[in-house]
Amino acid sequence: MIKKTNLFPFTLLLGIALLAFSCSTKSDVDAFKEAKYSLSGINEVKLNGVNVLNKKRPEDFSFSEAALLLSAFSDNNLSAYSSLGLNVELDEGNQDRSMTVTKLKWQLLLDGKQTLSGMVDEPVELRHGLNTLNVRTPILIAEENGKPGYNNLLRLVTMLSQSDGTNRPDVVLQIKPTIQTSVGPVEVPAFINVKN
Repeated sequence: MIKKTNLFPFTLLLGIALLAFSCSTKSDVDAFKEAKYSLSGINEVKLNGVNVLNKKRPEDFSFSEAALLLSAFSDNNLSAYSSLGLNVELDEGNQDRSMTVTKLKWQLLLDGKQTLSGMVDEPVELRHGLNTLNVRTPILIAEENGKPGYNNLLRLVTMLSQSDGTNRPDVVLQIKPTIQTSVGPVEVPAFINVKN
């Protein structure tokens, strides 16, 4: 039988260990929460299997591609695969850290209005510098009157097709990662803006 007095040192050591883990976790979360994120390139974008990165006009889509995408849009059932470069700038004291993102909520705002959103459920490892991410995510188009907003789609298509940058809406990509830590997954409390 263990005496109560013998439990005190064990309890104290357990408390110190948990405090050290929670401090380390907070430090990891803070380092990546305060990091600067920028999109350095998009190498590939497929919507429901259709490569859309090289499409500039409606004529660039085959009839079957257009029918597939229109049906998926009408059902608000789009899924995307993209390969992109995400630059992560950590401050000097944290440049040796890495972070495993277990989930990543994201949203795209046009002129301050949410247009697209989604969730990446595949784990991604981030570290200081350029990270190449291969991302699969469902895409939800912000709804208007219970249906996918055609105006949101038109604004997005118009923005993507303008090559000179004139009259483009203000575009903001926001991410909200859930980070794997020593005490379990921790979601960053607020969305982080990604500069392009």
